[in-house]
Amino acid sequence: MKAEMRTEVIKLLDYSSKENKSNTIKPSHDIVFLNELVREYLDWMGYKYSSTVFIAECDLPKHCLDRKLLAQGLGVKDSGKSKNLPLLCGLVQTFTNLKNT
Repeated sequence: MKAEMRTEVIKLLDYSSKENKSNTIKPSHDIVFLNELVREYLDWMGYKYSSTVFIAECDLPKHCLDRKLLAQGLGVKDSGKSKNLPLLCGLVQTFTNLKNT
């Protein structure tokens, strides 16, 4: 309840009313995809207030994209170990390993 109230307050304070939103550019598929990865990370970390505000600011749908779809979009296979972490953590880990080889 508190998170929803905070989101509404931020929406009221934000100058991005419906009139202003009609003038903004619709985010590309890549940006929406990236926003979904960030949402998955925030939710996994338990940052419920940040996630709620982020979802509202990005105008994401209430329900997140399926993790399988996100993994397919990244071209990665979700293993038993990787399923316990957000996909963003897996990406960071992969790039760190590549850098160290």
